[in-house]
Amino acid sequence: MTIEFYKRIAYRLMRASLAIALTLGLIVAVFQVVVDLDNQRQQIDNHVDEIFSVVRNSAQRAVHQLDANLADEVIKGLENYNFITYAAILDDRDQVIADYSSTPPPSDTLWLTRLIAEEIKTYQLDLIYTNGIYEGKLVLSVSNDLGFAPFYDRGITILVSGILRNLSLALVLFALFHFMLTRPLVTIAKRFSLIRPDQTEQKRIDHVDGHQFDELGYIVNDANNFLAALERWQTGLTKSEQQLRLILDTSPNLVFAVDDNYRFIFANTTTEQFYQKPQVDLIGQDYCSVHKNINKEEAKALQLSLDRLDFNDPQGLTVEHSLTSARGDRLVIQMTFIAFHLDGKACVLIVGLDVTQRVKAEERVEYLAYFDTLTDLPNRNLFQNQLKKDVRRANRTHTFGALLFIDFDEFKRINDTIGHSLGDELLLKLSVKIRKLLPESDTLARLGGDEFVISLPDLDKDLEQAKDQAITLTKHLLATINAPVALSNGAEFVVSGSIGIVMYPFEDSDTEVLLRFADTAMYKAKEHGRNGYQLFEESMAAEVHRHVQLESDLREAIKTKQFSMVLQPIVNGLSGNLVAAEALIRWNHPTQGLVSPNDFIPFLENSGMIVDVDYVMVDKACAFLKELMTAGALPADFRITLNLCANTLYQADFVERIVAIVESYGVSERNIEFEITERAALHRLDEVVAKIVTLQRRGATFSLDDFGTGYSSLSYLKRIPINKIKIDKSFIDDLMVNSEDEVLVESIIAIARTMKLAVVAEGVETQMQADWLNRYSDICFQGYLIDRPMTPTACRLKYMPKQSPELQIEK
Repeated sequence: MTIEFYKRIAYRLMRASLAIALTLGLIVAVFQVVVDLDNQRQQIDNHVDEIFSVVRNSAQRAVHQLDANLADEVIKGLENYNFITYAAILDDRDQVIADYSSTPPPSDTLWLTRLIAEEIKTYQLDLIYTNGIYEGKLVLSVSNDLGFAPFYDRGITILVSGILRNLSLALVLFALFHFMLTRPLVTIAKRFSLIRPDQTEQKRIDHVDGHQFDELGYIVNDANNFLAALERWQTGLTKSEQQLRLILDTSPNLVFAVDDNYRFIFANTTTEQFYQKPQVDLIGQDYCSVHKNINKEEAKALQLSLDRLDFNDPQGLTVEHSLTSARGDRLVIQMTFIAFHLDGKACVLIVGLDVTQRVKAEERVEYLAYFDTLTDLPNRNLFQNQLKKDVRRANRTHTFGALLFIDFDEFKRINDTIGHSLGDELLLKLSVKIRKLLPESDTLARLGGDEFVISLPDLDKDLEQAKDQAITLTKHLLATINAPVALSNGAEFVVSGSIGIVMYPFEDSDTEVLLRFADTAMYKAKEHGRNGYQLFEESMAAEVHRHVQLESDLREAIKTKQFSMVLQPIVNGLSGNLVAAEALIRWNHPTQGLVSPNDFIPFLENSGMIVDVDYVMVDKACAFLKELMTAGALPADFRITLNLCANTLYQADFVERIVAIVESYGVSERNIEFEITERAALHRLDEVVAKIVTLQRRGATFSLDDFGTGYSSLSYLKRIPINKIKIDKSFIDDLMVNSEDEVLVESIIAIARTMKLAVVAEGVETQMQADWLNRYSDICFQGYLIDRPMTPTACRLKYMPKQSPELQIEK
């Protein structure tokens, strides 16, 4: 290892030292010269003063006596001073008595003298006699060039000696730097250069003799530490590369890289398996060509994606490709192309994620958005879209079509009897039978439950002919529905249906309106005895509009809090003591007055708005309990019973909302009882049980309403953690005239006692009914015999043992 002389540190240090030394030497020399110059000037002035002091007396006598000879002698005496160029003695009238002048030869230093001083300097001595009278003067002119001659000699000596001294010092420093710094550094550098950074192999740099503990020793030590760290880093890097390779090879994703010509430069195990080739066979092969051997069209798509890649975009490019593996598997791969540079060359990292299952799931979600999962028929969304198309085509072609609304009669009873799984099987087989009856141009859809709809487009341009065609098909449908259906359990079921028909295009052909019209016609068919059909007539539109208006009024009623609560007492049959009160809803319409519950509660249940109303009733019940607590009039074991519809019970946040309402009023669930129907409990049994248990732990109780009217109650009753059963009013009504009802009531009471459940008899209206029921202890009564529903204030005044002063004043 050699370094050019002028690049060596010693040379650069010597050059810097020499420059500094010369500069400092020159500054010092100049300073010395300036001081010496000033001294030289002072010496000339002092010399002149000495001359004046020597000749003063002689000159004074010469001017006093006007003795020219004496004056000449004085002047001649001054000629011996070579630097005096002119001398003269003048009398008091400035007349020359004697003088002398000379012209010195030019010298090499005259130019310098002229720079630093005047060439000739004149001095004057006034001649004063003893009595103080001025009698003349002595004038001398001195050549500074001759006077500075000694100064110039000394200055040259100072400068030359300073330069020689500094040059000698620079050479000494150069030698010192070379032997103490440059040569050891070169030695260290040569030893360092013998060690390859990728193959240190425990090699280290040896110290230079005599420099183990100085700065060079520290450099060697740090270099050796660096080499040790480099070895550790290389070991770690090797392990990291192995780990990275292991991670990449165990990754389920395709991970590989191609160069700027799209040739493989790396591939993980998943890529090898995808193409059934080892990495050594893939390296150097064109990626698109490799895939072209499997599928040419897919390879073209990959080529287009690679060509679209912007190498200046750090985000890369992500696209989905349908790719076929070498084994023939068709997959959806999310390909991410990321540009990077390797050894100065543009490359592309490609990561392929198998999203086949996700795509299938998305397709499934899309399918579920438009198709019914049980029957694979179009659902409401898809059917409405198709119905819109059919109506637009009917308007365009001036051809009439028909919308059929099918509802299987009493299917809930059938479902409860045979179970939901067999009920679903029955629906599926019925839908298959109906589908086979229809041409491809017709659309059959399931709206939900046992409700199906059919769109029959392009029937006829004559309305009556179109109606006849729709009715003919409807009759065939009813016959098909009525045919026995064999189920997997070996049983056969016969189902009837009610069908509503509405022709389109109608004056108002909005799909929702058409569905309402068809639904109204279907209910008319049910009213006429079921297992039939009804063609929608314009006179029925008023009923549809009434339902629309009712829906609007009910939404406004919920919004403006038009509902109120009444309470019907529940008492112990023997003692007559109040044990509970059922909360019943009342609607006071702003213009129609009090609306019968039978006119709006079924609509609330069918529309789903009953959920909001149920929470309104819970809120009103808690407010009344809070009022009783504040007044000190709340009986210890008193409960308000609240009816819950199935949809409210199925709400995901049902428990949380109930608890929030109760806690907001500061009351307790111990004073609340919820009434549920057996159908609501059995439909989603596990979910319902979990919610019941949660609220029971907080003190609430649950009763099973309308007990005995269902078909699965006895088999499932032990799984529902209820506290009470309510015997349906229909059994109490015929208790004294129908022996079967009497036996049934006895059985219900026996079951309740066996399961340690409380019993409430609904609809007790006569004393005979009460006397019969009182044969059993601890039976509670509810009905007109006890009391009619009343306002909370009236109930409080009549039944609460304690009353606040305010209420007593009102009374």
